[in-house]
Amino acid sequence: MATSSKSNAETMANELAHSLEATMGRLQNIWDEIGIMEEQRKDRRKVVLHHLQALLEEMVAEEENLRTRLLQSVEDCGKELLKISKELHVPVYEPEEGLSILTLEKELRTRVDTLAKEKHDRMKQLSSLREKEQQLCDALCTTPFYIAPDTVPSNDQLAKLRQHISTLQTEKNTRQEVFLETKVKIITFLDNLDLTPNSSFERDVVCEDEESFVLSSENMAALQALCAELEKKQNDLIALASDLRIQVTTLWDRLMIEQAERDAFNKDNQGFKPRVLKALRDEIERCRELKLQNIRRYVEGLRAEITQLWNKCYFSQEQRNQFTEFFSDDFTEDLLEIHDQQVARLKQYYDSNRDILKFVEKWEDLWKKMLEFERRANDPSRYNNRGGGLLQEEKERKKVHKLLPKVEEEVSRAIKEYEQKTGQPFLVDGCPFLDYVRAQWNKHNEEKEQEKHRRHLAKAKQLEEEQKNGSKPATTPKRRFLTTPTKTPTKRKMDGTFGPSPSPAKKTPMHHSSVMFASPLHRPPRSCKKTPKTPGNRLPKNRPPLPGSGLRKALAERNTPDRSHGFSTSTLSGVSSA
Repeated sequence: MATSSKSNAETMANELAHSLEATMGRLQNIWDEIGIMEEQRKDRRKVVLHHLQALLEEMVAEEENLRTRLLQSVEDCGKELLKISKELHVPVYEPEEGLSILTLEKELRTRVDTLAKEKHDRMKQLSSLREKEQQLCDALCTTPFYIAPDTVPSNDQLAKLRQHISTLQTEKNTRQEVFLETKVKIITFLDNLDLTPNSSFERDVVCEDEESFVLSSENMAALQALCAELEKKQNDLIALASDLRIQVTTLWDRLMIEQAERDAFNKDNQGFKPRVLKALRDEIERCRELKLQNIRRYVEGLRAEITQLWNKCYFSQEQRNQFTEFFSDDFTEDLLEIHDQQVARLKQYYDSNRDILKFVEKWEDLWKKMLEFERRANDPSRYNNRGGGLLQEEKERKKVHKLLPKVEEEVSRAIKEYEQKTGQPFLVDGCPFLDYVRAQWNKHNEEKEQEKHRRHLAKAKQLEEEQKNGSKPATTPKRRFLTTPTKTPTKRKMDGTFGPSPSPAKKTPMHHSSVMFASPLHRPPRSCKKTPKTPGNRLPKNRPPLPGSGLRKALAERNTPDRSHGFSTSTLSGVSSA
């Protein structure tokens, strides 16, 4: 390359020499024609030489100046490139060796321009993102994403800033939605409570534009607290209104207020606003004044309510007699107050033991159903029902028979838990539940024995009258003698008359054998049972009927042992004819 440059320089020198020679020749001819003297020609030749030297010097100076500028540009671009590379967090450019000054300058300048453009773009993005972020931070009252000031953000920082802005936008949308929903609730609560915004915060929530509300964490917490406070006030007023209405209804019932008057008041005072609460309180006060004016009637109403509560709580007569004021005829305000307090105590007792009392009530209902089924079993007219009623009745009877001991166990278990928890006995009709159940069974068996004895006495008296008067028996001899006699045969007296033997008649229950139904086992509860079951205690369930038997014909009676301690498996009509 050096040889080529030297050759080019020699060629250029030859061309310059040839051009100078030709130019000097032309100048010589011109000077000849003009007639310029030799001395003047020397001066002119010096001028030409001076001009040529000055021109060449000028050209050299310009090129040297260019070289200097290029070197300065290389230095400046190198410094700028180093600075921008650090700001952009990119590797510093390392130029190749052997590059000319011009090529190096161009390469450095190009890279500086490229990095400067990237820096400008990043700063522009940062400015735009910062503007969006600042708006969200102002709305949410949060801290902006930190990027050191007067620095160029890296691509990673810009990406994190975008993610931060996206998170803020999502949070703002969520808070805005919560704010709008809560604002509607607050306005509804204020309207229901007849309240107006008092504090500046409440006015900001209710009255100001929705976009102006600062969705900061503190404001959102205060918003939820305000909503919860108003909701609690509303719930308290609802509960208070319900309690006041119960008091009003109770007073109305005791004062026997007309239904039309009640309906008119309720129509004008619905809801739970302060105005309605005031009206309810005024009505309670008015009713209390009427109560004082009608103490006797009110006390009698309280006594009726006390009686109902006694029955629901299964209080014994002895427990009821302890409330001596119940029998007082001195109708005063003190007596009225005492009755009010007694009602409150009984209600509290019932509410505290509601579950157990409901179990006892269920047992009572099943017990009454069982007694009703036995009563029907003794009614001969039940066989007139040919519509399948007997089968349905038998199903229900078996269901009651199955449920009664289960409910009894449930009551006993609930009472046991109550007594273990409270350390106090739970009484039903003044005694433990199992004793109460045993007493019911004993009472039931005694009533059965008394009824059986009454029927035997009535039948004996009827037979005695028939024998004395010679009247015709109600049944034919054939039908009568097909059964086991309930009395020993009468003997002819010495005076020729007939009458009952002096020995007492043996009572024997009489059972028809036409259709068999299993009646509930007459027994006390399992926990109260004293005698074990034996095969003789009940009859076979599927004993076949006698030939020719019918639903309305009782063909025979048979003696069975007395089973006062338990149920007997008998025909449904046998008890009525015993």
